[in-house]
Amino acid sequence: MDLARHDFSRIAEEHGTPFYLYDLDEATKHLQALQAGLPDNVDVLYCMKANPNRHIVNAYTRLTPGLDISSGGEMELALANGWEAERMSFAGPGKTDAELEYAIQHSIGSLSIESVSELKRAAAIATRLGTKVNVLLRINPETIPKEFAMKMGGGPSQFGIPEEEIDVAVPIAKSLESVNLRGFHVFSGTQCLKLESSLANIRQTLQLAARLAEEHDLTPEEVNLGGGVGIAYFPGQADVSATEFAEAVGKRIESFRLETPRLASARLVLEMGRYLIGRYGVYVARVTEIKETRGKRFAILDGGMNHCFPATGNFGQLVKKNYPVSNLTNQGDGDESMKHEIVGPLCTPLDSMARSLELPKADVGDLVAFNNCGAYSYSASPLLFLSHKTPLELLVHQGELTVARRRMSALDFC
Repeated sequence: MDLARHDFSRIAEEHGTPFYLYDLDEATKHLQALQAGLPDNVDVLYCMKANPNRHIVNAYTRLTPGLDISSGGEMELALANGWEAERMSFAGPGKTDAELEYAIQHSIGSLSIESVSELKRAAAIATRLGTKVNVLLRINPETIPKEFAMKMGGGPSQFGIPEEEIDVAVPIAKSLESVNLRGFHVFSGTQCLKLESSLANIRQTLQLAARLAEEHDLTPEEVNLGGGVGIAYFPGQADVSATEFAEAVGKRIESFRLETPRLASARLVLEMGRYLIGRYGVYVARVTEIKETRGKRFAILDGGMNHCFPATGNFGQLVKKNYPVSNLTNQGDGDESMKHEIVGPLCTPLDSMARSLELPKADVGDLVAFNNCGAYSYSASPLLFLSHKTPLELLVHQGELTVARRRMSALDFC
């Protein structure tokens, strides 16, 4: 997020702290740049799990053709906020019978099947309901590019049908009268910052889909290529340009379509969440106490891991690294930077938000911002831990600042 676009002092004075701010105007420009460069047969789906705030999910109804969901709860929320089930793709390794039935009853656009047993359960439910269910067979590929920081394929995993077993699963899917096998789904991993690795993964997925189509006499309607494009959190990393990504992916897909007629009419899907909204959110808290002890300067904030857990380094990082952090009150005019330990107000040493962080001197009352917190932040945090109030969520959309979710106390959850 471009922090200079917003008057955080005024926002904090009006709304208090801590809070999240999402700039949907910036996010929209990013998405439009991506979509403009992709071929017409490629759809970008918004991954609801990245940020399920209903105002953001609602906004993407007008911006994307489809929604990627991962639970019955997400489907329920999406339906309540204007999404049609036909526009949804549902993936997840532990779908219950109740979730499968809910999805099939509402004519889900596609159900990504993670195992043969799940396939049979879905088929039985569809038969009982007297309908057919659209499915994609999700495949766990044998190998994936090493640049995917968080891997969901390429080894033993709860995700998908192993590639070496998929040739058994396809005939079963074809034989089930209540199943419409629409195609295939491969989600290898996430947080990949190398364009060439993303391209290699797409080509591998297309090659696998083409082989299965040819050997099993299929003409897939859809191939879900996954997503996995990351954002730069740490020094030495660089973001993947939306225009460069779209242009490169477009060329790769167009050349492959010419080589593989069985995939020529298939819709190709990129499911993206972090890449669409992650950079366009910021978490802001206020320094309530400065404590200098045993050679370290601690800046204690009025919010911590209960609000923004990923910043602690305990959310998928192998090595704890500091998020991009700014002192919004002291931008460094005349003050040298000094090392700070940034911590929250919780009674646990896990509540360490940044370590040995070089920052213009922080004092009581200063506003501290954690950038790149638009995805997997609010909803991925232990919001009820120690019964502090939840942070406010604010949204900038079409130039207007609105409350996207109010603060809630522990009593609101009782």
